[in-house]
Amino acid sequence: MNKRSFCASLAAAATLFALSPAQAQGWPSKPLRLVMPYPPGGGGDLVVRPLVDKLNQALGQTVVVDYKPGANTIIGTEITAKAAPDGYTIGFITDSHSINPVFRKNLPYDSLNDFTPITTLVTVPMVLVTHPSVPVKTLQELVAYAKANPGKLAYGSLGFGGPHYLAMEWFKLVAGIDLLHIPYQGSAPALAANVGGQIQLMFVGASTGLQYGRDGRLNVIASSPSARLPASPNLPSIAESGYREFDFSTWYGLVAPAKTPADIVARLNQEVARALRAPDMQQRFAALGLIPLPMTPEEFSAKLRRDAEHYARMVKLTGARGE
Repeated sequence: MNKRSFCASLAAAATLFALSPAQAQGWPSKPLRLVMPYPPGGGGDLVVRPLVDKLNQALGQTVVVDYKPGANTIIGTEITAKAAPDGYTIGFITDSHSINPVFRKNLPYDSLNDFTPITTLVTVPMVLVTHPSVPVKTLQELVAYAKANPGKLAYGSLGFGGPHYLAMEWFKLVAGIDLLHIPYQGSAPALAANVGGQIQLMFVGASTGLQYGRDGRLNVIASSPSARLPASPNLPSIAESGYREFDFSTWYGLVAPAKTPADIVARLNQEVARALRAPDMQQRFAALGLIPLPMTPEEFSAKLRRDAEHYARMVKLTGARGE
């Protein structure tokens, strides 16, 4: 081998070494940012805050939660999509990530191709809650009351096109009732309006709704999905209350910008899965009615594609609309 060939071989080897899994050996060397596309105080915080504590210990760096709410998660999600793919920015997403493309054809990012899935976190069963002033205790009574007062009950959501809105639009269809929709910019302000009586009912994650039900601020009427919740076994599901086809849950997950190095994504996936399996996290989630659901990046990617098709069919069925 002549000198030129030898130097070229060394250069090629150096390039391969730079692109190998050793790329992550120096990562992380500074704090990470977790972009949260919701305001503080919502259901996502109940999962993210203890998770961040675990990741801080596992990674040896601080994970800073950066709240960027608005536009039904689009503002925060765009920040994640356009961040440098260096492993120092990750994004929190929910099923709104799969719903938004159904309503908005001009999103500032591609929901599938501009992100690298890391893992799902939990499945979030939903509960239907009402203000105590509404004179009902069961789902059947709520439907009868709504039919006797068409358009007079107002429900809240996190905005047009979001999962809470879509769930209620689907329930309106199967129950044959007419409700007024009031959108809010997050679950915390919507819940505040429900507790204050500005709206009469809403769907909310079980982790939050059960807590409000226990202290008497709201009445918890029914749950979804179809099986009863282990955290509240006496609460009937919507499916068993006469609407068998109704089955709606949300989920939380983490993504990184597209082209984030695979070894960094694998490390994040591993550490998040380990945190979700920790006994204290399992106990916390069980008390909140949450179901841990870690997936591989490949499994999460497939789920995102299935969900996009599922919500497209649901929107067509209900006639739901975006903002």
